[in-house]
Amino acid sequence: MYILDESGNFIYKSTKFNNKKYITPLITDTHMHILGFGEKLLNPDLDRIEDKKILKLIKLKLKENPAKIILRGWSKTDIDRKKLDEISKNIPIILVRRCGHVAIVNSKVLERLNQNEKYIVYSSGEIREKALEEVYEKFGYFSDINMAYKKAKEYLISKGYGYVHSDDLHGITKEKLPFDNDLKIYEKVAVNNFNELKEYYNKNYFQSFKSVKVYIDGSFGGKTAYLREKYNDGKDNGILIWNSYELKRVIEFCESNDLHLCMHSIGDGATDLILNVVKEIKPQNHHRIIHASILHDDQIEEIKKYKLILDMQPQFIISDKSILKSRLGERSFLTYRFKELYDKEVPMFFSSDAPVEVPDWFRDAQLLNKLGIPLNYIIYHMTYFPMKIDKFERDKILIFKENPFVRLTFPEIGG
Repeated sequence: MYILDESGNFIYKSTKFNNKKYITPLITDTHMHILGFGEKLLNPDLDRIEDKKILKLIKLKLKENPAKIILRGWSKTDIDRKKLDEISKNIPIILVRRCGHVAIVNSKVLERLNQNEKYIVYSSGEIREKALEEVYEKFGYFSDINMAYKKAKEYLISKGYGYVHSDDLHGITKEKLPFDNDLKIYEKVAVNNFNELKEYYNKNYFQSFKSVKVYIDGSFGGKTAYLREKYNDGKDNGILIWNSYELKRVIEFCESNDLHLCMHSIGDGATDLILNVVKEIKPQNHHRIIHASILHDDQIEEIKKYKLILDMQPQFIISDKSILKSRLGERSFLTYRFKELYDKEVPMFFSSDAPVEVPDWFRDAQLLNKLGIPLNYIIYHMTYFPMKIDKFERDKILIFKENPFVRLTFPEIGG
């Protein structure tokens, strides 16, 4: 048989039966929210559901006498605070957009939030970014944490995943995480500011976890990704959540404490902020930018120079196709530059950002290959390359009947 080694080559190993199967480690998804994905599997998904059906669904949920109603997945909706109030003003109702950066809520939610006109549109009940994080802190994010993990784990294992870099500490403490050894989870501790990072450090979070997550901006769909120039169909550049001073303190802290920093940045303006700070600090450890959805040539050169890893989502090419032209206009050609990044030898991780997308590494590998990226690069970067950060031993295997570097077929999952 042929076994993929850490150098990215298949090495022949003589066995009793000398079969011609090809062995690789299980797949790593380097960015998802595994508990959020489990919630998506447990609850109705609002994607492509008409508003009247969403309202009917909320009314049905209300008959179960829940403490709160949280539903996820809409992309476009005319539902607002008033329509939700007509259903109930007594329990919190929260409808989270598929991007996870915008939600529509009723008055019961708004009355408990701090006054914040930057992130809350009170007339419509639309909340964004930091206000949504406050919602999770005050009302909770999950309906059933243990069942959410169970559902997500079953799905991921069945698809050949063994390793996950996840982001789940929103409205819960580390003691509530239900993880086991069936999946190896590399948890990222999301923080809203430097003081919050210090609080987590003082609570010994980083004895267990070795990664920090910051959200520099939002999403294209919610028009909260921060751009160099105004949105083609909007009045501003989006939302910049962090400033240079705070980010500098976080990077310096991560460098001093040997922590891996993951920086969510979708817009080119947000990536400018990151690169300006990185140029000043010149970090020695490997850190990553998650998404990097729109990139200019000068940014690609600087990302390579400072050895930043880009954590990117192939399926976004398909999912965002319908909005990129309206959001960005002529700038849309600067999005999702996988092939150019490969050609420039910029290191890449590949992930799903579930529950935004359903994890499907096979789909992603085929998509990347159609862009001109070789299968050997794709398979290696979905298996061994994330060890650079997570340090997990790759002990479980996928078994391919033919060389996946030549022709990709779905493998068996081995022990």
